[in-house]
Amino acid sequence: VREQVREAHAALRALAPRIADPALRAELLEVCGLLAPRSRVPGPVLAPRELDVLSWVAAGATNALAAERLGVRAETVKGYLRSAMRKLGAHTRGEAVAAARRAGVLP
Repeated sequence: VREQVREAHAALRALAPRIADPALRAELLEVCGLLAPRSRVPGPVLAPRELDVLSWVAAGATNALAAERLGVRAETVKGYLRSAMRKLGAHTRGEAVAAARRAGVLP
């Protein structure tokens, strides 16, 4: 069940940028927040695309698959992932996902 929640979270975050209506997009991102409530422990602020990439990585996606789902190039995914890892103090993809979960930004 947790994996399904994580995949749903990633899919919703990937869908949000394609919604033209700002109110509807904000509502969708608010629903994403229900799936990953923020921790009370202050942590780094991730850019929306960094969070999108981490969502797909957490769901087990390769850079290529995450790129396909997000409509960007694999090199772009690598850049966002590298930036998120730096902010989270992580050295691997797995460490980045674990740190993001501890911070409450991923389910």
